[in-house]
Amino acid sequence: MGKLLVFCAVILAGISVGTALQCLKCSFTFFDIPCHTTTIICEADQVCATIQGTAAGQKLIKKRNCVDKDKCNTNETASFAGVSYVTTYHCCEGDFCNSAATVPSTHLSLHLALALLGIWLTRLL
Repeated sequence: MGKLLVFCAVILAGISVGTALQCLKCSFTFFDIPCHTTTIICEADQVCATIQGTAAGQKLIKKRNCVDKDKCNTNETASFAGVSYVTTYHCCEGDFCNSAATVPSTHLSLHLALALLGIWLTRLL
């Protein structure tokens, strides 16, 4: 009976309840100058993205944020301070995937640790 309870606890711990996608947000930077980033949580229909604005073949503007999935792999033309530029949306689906370095997901680490603890406890009982 004890093994069954431990097994059920491990399975329930592995189910993520309402895990939301976390991304980095960088409001605005020019010419790939490092930008102060913050962590944001995307809405259900959004993914992480790196948004680049190019003008005259030069990458001028970069942002990081959550965007609606329908913007992924699209281009928009806009202007800023009298300069026309094309905005490109590079999307990804994974916690902090819009950063230059990958940040491990704490949700996965917690679930893995709980599963290993459950297996270890099952062998002891």
